[in-house]
Formats: sequence, C-alpha cells, structure tokens
Amino acid sequence: MRFKGLPGFRDFYPPEMRARRWIEDAWHRASRAAGFEEWDGPVLEPLELFTAKSGPEIVKQLYAFQDQGERQVALRPEMTPSLARVVAARGGGLPKPLKWYCVPQNFRYERPQRGRGREFLQWNADVIGAADAAADAEVIAVALHGLRLLGLTDADVRVRISDRRLVRRLLAGLGVDGEREAGVLECIDKIERDAEARTRLEALVGAAAAREVQGWCERFPSDRAEELTPVLEAAEDLGIDGFLEPDFKIVRGLAYYTGPVWEIFARGPKLRSICGGGRYDGLIAQLGGPELEACGFGMGDISLGELLAERKLEPPAAGRVDVYVIPIGEEMLRPARQVLRVLRERGVSADAPYGAPRVGKALKAADAAGARRAALVGPEEWKERCVRLRDLASGVEQVVALAALG
Repeated sequence: MRFKGLPGFRDFYPPEMRARRWIEDAWHRASRAAGFEEWDGPVLEPLELFTAKSGPEIVKQLYAFQDQGERQVALRPEMTPSLARVVAARGGGLPKPLKWYCVPQNFRYERPQRGRGREFLQWNADVIGAADAAADAEVIAVALHGLRLLGLTDADVRVRISDRRLVRRLLAGLGVDGEREAGVLECIDKIERDAEARTRLEALVGAAAAREVQGWCERFPSDRAEELTPVLEAAEDLGIDGFLEPDFKIVRGLAYYTGPVWEIFARGPKLRSICGGGRYDGLIAQLGGPELEACGFGMGDISLGELLAERKLEPPAAGRVDVYVIPIGEEMLRPARQVLRVLRERGVSADAPYGAPRVGKALKAADAAGARRAALVGPEEWKERCVRLRDLASGVEQVVALAALG
C-alpha cells in the first residue's frame, strides 16, 4: 500500500530543504544583526488563546480538537497570541524593551492554493515595551534586511504603509461612527481586489463620503498624515525610505492594530503580499498581561519562495562535504575510516564511500558531494601515516601527514 501526504502539507527533499534553510538563514541573520533574540513556544496551545484574539469564527480555520485530557486545543496558526501569553506570564519581570524573533512552523486549516498551504514557516520579529516610532521603522527595516540578504531589492518589493489612527481620524471627520467603522475599514482593505467593495462603501457612508474615501485610496493624504510622519522619518534615517509607499488602502484586516500598519508586496502585475505587520499596543493586556506597547510582523515562506523562484534567486551552491576520503584498495578501508574520524573530530566535514570502489568512480562521487578536496589513502603513504590530498578544482596533489590534516 502506498501512502500520500496530506493536502496542503509539504515534503522537503534535499534540494527543497536547502532552499528552506537558505531562507531561514537569512531570517536569522537579519534578526540577530538588529539585536533580536530568538524565542519559541509550543506547537499546541489552548484554543481559547486564539478565539480571545480573533473571535470564535477563527475555529473554522484551525486544526482544533479535544485532547485526551478533554481540553480544547489547537495547533498554532500564528505566533502573536503565544507571544502575548509568554510575555504576560512573566509580566514586569522581563527587561524592556523586548526584541524577540522566531521562525516557527504554523498550521491553518484552509483550502490549499497558490502561495498558501496548511503548514508553513513564518518569520516573526516583535518589539515589546517601546512606544517610539523608531521601533516601528526598525521592524520594517529588519524584514527588508532579510529580503535583501536573499537578493531582493526595491525593484522587487515595496512596503505599502498607513496608520490606523490616521484612517480612523479621517473617517470620524466624515461622521463614520464606531458601529460603521469596521465595515468601512473592510471595504477600504478590499477596494482594489473586490469589485463590490466600492458599492458597499457607498451604501455604508453615502455617495459624497464614499468619493472622499476613494480619493484618499487613490492619492494618499500626505498633508494630513501627521501620525505617520515619525515612522517615515525614522525609516529615512535607517535607509529604507526608498522601499516605502504611503497607501491609505493598507488597514490590515485584524482589529487589534492600533497605529502604523504595513505590508510588503512583490512588484509586478499581480497583487501579492509576502509580509505584513503593524503596531498592536492593546493585545498583551487583552490576553491577560500588563499594558505594553508592541509592534511586529509575520513573513511566510511559501509566497516568498515563489517570488524568489520567479526572480531566479536560488541558494548558492554549497558542497555537502569539504573532504571526500577515498581508500585505495580493500586493505585501506580501515585506515580510510580512521582518516574520516580524524577529519570530523577536527571540525572538517568529510565523507567516504562504503567499500572500496575504483578511484575514478569514487572521484565522481566526491564531485557529486560537492567536495573541494579528496584524501586518497594509499598503502605507501599510509606507512608514514600520510595521505595524498588532491584539490579537485586544480588537480594539484600534496602528501600531508595525518597529524597536519584539516
């Protein structure tokens, strides 16, 4: 009987795993370069943690079930609720501000489609306990640094940014009250990808107000956007202003955002977001913790991987091992294994064939392994505890004592 993997879940063969690690490495490097510390949490969390943040309707999008202890639990679909829980648990005992990041595997029960799966990796970086706009600019800069390490530039991606305070203030000026605000925000969020959004907007606020809102969506009201100015100034100081485009249509669908909100989009004819973030000052208190300011982002690996493939950006070729040890004849099998052990103990990645194949075949195997050097263990050299070390690019050989091998 042959088994198939579940829909929406991925197998990572070595080439796919190499691409995955390349992306993860860029995420880790960018985070550490900005002084962020890595953290993690459990894959399984209480279901209530996610419904408290997103409402009961989120359950349909989760892998949720009752465990053997009759607890309602769910595989984590994101990390922000877990982050809030972890910070709330320690409360004032953690030094502020916190600069934390993680690269976890998350799970969502939704229809698999291009750019979305039921399991995915997501890079999260958050600053907790800092109200300064420089924190918002820094998390954007960290996200962009990760993308630039992968070879993407401002010709490939752009950061569309707005501010929920600005949007709410301008809507209040049009008489949009709290009861209608959520519906209007939803219309603004969908106005460029849902043909019916403009009609719904007009029904909510009337024709005149709808025209005003649509005008802001087409041309950002920079002259009235004092809330966003400090973030834009800090972004300029950090050298990322060339990536940023103020855009009134960016409101982010989640209700807990309280200030600057932004998304990184791939440039091109298709509207495709590869990262999103913003300020969520009230969430930690909402989930039972202290009142703490917070901002951060999440970036998934699936859409990013597709963009990298489209731009023909691939992980650099890397050899599986540095040295390939080749025994010259059956009698050299045990000495070759000793050479292999010595190399590995000295921190050199090394491999060897099983058995004693012909030298030509073994050299092909060395090439396939991406080895830079081959250590040929022959009976004459081994009498002096030496090997012939061959540079596989130049073909140059030298006899090297085992004591000096590395």
